Amino acid sequence: MFFFKFLINNTKKLLLGLCLFGSFQTQSYSKGFPQEYYEINDINESKNYFFNHMYEMVTIENNKVKSERRFVEEILGSNILNIDFDSPAFYKLLSIKQKYKIKNIYTLHEYQKKIDIVPPSLAIAQAAVESAWGKSRFVREASNIFGHWTYDEEIGILPKRRSLNSSHFIRVFSSLKDSTSAYVLNLNRNRAYRSFQEKRYEQRINNTQPDGLSLSQTMLNYSGIAHEYLVILKDLILLNNLQEYDNRYYQQNH
Repeated sequence: MFFFKFLINNTKKLLLGLCLFGSFQTQSYSKGFPQEYYEINDINESKNYFFNHMYEMVTIENNKVKSERRFVEEILGSNILNIDFDSPAFYKLLSIKQKYKIKNIYTLHEYQKKIDIVPPSLAIAQAAVESAWGKSRFVREASNIFGHWTYDEEIGILPKRRSLNSSHFIRVFSSLKDSTSAYVLNLNRNRAYRSFQEKRYEQRINNTQPDGLSLSQTMLNYSGIAHEYLVILKDLILLNNLQEYDNRYYQQNH
């Protein structure tokens, strides 16, 4: 679904961030990262800015997901026979069911598989790859950092290299925050990422926190370059020690 010729036409070394600066570095953008990011000249400083900025946005979205998860567990973990079908709580449960495309409204483990966090290390790595470290045209013009497509031209921009038999557009978001929110929801409810949802659930069952490195190897359907994409994500996480962001999140959000 998400295919970028950037990933094919450039070396893996470039994708891992060893070349961060484009010719547009000092331009002014109405979308994308804060202007100060594009004015950083030091590579390590630029990478750290990117990592921390993405971590903050992913943390916000993860905490929203955790709140929904707690709500569902509280409702379905009690006596469901006593649920008031006219109560605000029931309508909220119904809304969450529809949001995450849950089949059975009273089956707790279905919610637990889909309503959970995305490890920051995975989100940061995918953001770096999909957006060329926040400096792609899609970020600058559409605040689209995770490569989302749409088939509605009213909320998308035309890819410059779209093939003649393709009809997709690049989804336009009002902010990077909205793009991050869409990314988290996409991984949590889309059937294409069922292996991600299942593996994360298995980690929870085994009393371990969701691990970004191992979960990155479930992203086979995220990119048209398939297994090469998994290698890129793994290398990026390891070379940049992104698992430390997972540790930070779990320490700060018990």
